[in-house]
Amino acid sequence: MSQAKVDRYKKEKKKRGKQIKKKKIIKAFWVIFIALFIGACIGYPLGKGLYKINAKHRKERETVEAVYYDAWLNNYWNSHYYGTLGFTSDDTEEATDTDASSTDSSVEEDADDLSTPADAE
Repeated sequence: MSQAKVDRYKKEKKKRGKQIKKKKIIKAFWVIFIALFIGACIGYPLGKGLYKINAKHRKERETVEAVYYDAWLNNYWNSHYYGTLGFTSDDTEEATDTDASSTDSSVEEDADDLSTPADAE
């Protein structure tokens, strides 16, 4: 080998450690960049779809106001258990006439509003 080739080889050997380090850093940068890109391409649509599904389930699980539940419980109690406790039908008519005059009609109208889903409109 000529002396010029030997000198060039020695210079390259001195720089080899820095060059290998630089190549490793560049390779790690591209691996991370590609992983983030693929993750974003998959994760964004997947996350958006899961959010829509979760929103639909949250809408289904909305709580019922106490007024509606109270009206349902009173109707259920009167139809199933009221006669078994020894009350007469006269007692039930008096109680339902005074209590139901103002609240039951509005509760029934509001209950009808709940039975029709907002998405059906």
